[in-house]
Amino acid sequence: MTTPQDPDRGQQQPYTPAPPPLSDAELHGTGTAGPALPVPKEVRISFWIWIAGAVLSAVGGLLVFTQRDALAEVLRDVPQYQSLSPDEFDALLRANMIITAVVGVVLAALYVLFAFKARAGRNWARIVLAVLTALGLLSTLLVGASISGLLTSLISVVAVVLLYLPNSKAYFESVKHAA
Repeated sequence: MTTPQDPDRGQQQPYTPAPPPLSDAELHGTGTAGPALPVPKEVRISFWIWIAGAVLSAVGGLLVFTQRDALAEVLRDVPQYQSLSPDEFDALLRANMIITAVVGVVLAALYVLFAFKARAGRNWARIVLAVLTALGLLSTLLVGASISGLLTSLISVVAVVLLYLPNSKAYFESVKHAA
């Protein structure tokens, strides 16, 4: 390896390699990125509550098929449906049951997906779970819900609160800064 010459003295200077590139943390002034904190107990408990909520949501959605007569009675009381023929009413009833089951299963899948992402420290997943909980609670209060829907809403509130406790907040921050 040759060394550059000092133009003022004609002497050779020792070779010094270029410094390594700065990390994102150093470039943006956030300090050096350290390892993320371990998953706190609150986040682990919240994760399992979300899994239980997903099971309740899926089961609740599928249980609608066992409540055909009760649902038919409720729908018969709606003035717009009283003029339907028996075949039209039966089609409405089947569609209502299928939509309810699909929504329950889709919500269950979303709960599981976002629970895994939240456990991995993704703050956006924590926010999405809070929004889903707020919408579910609002729906429960305005429209009413089955026992499984009410229970899912209540345990979702507990799971969200756990995700926003101080230990959880510190965990989400540490994952953000470690990335």
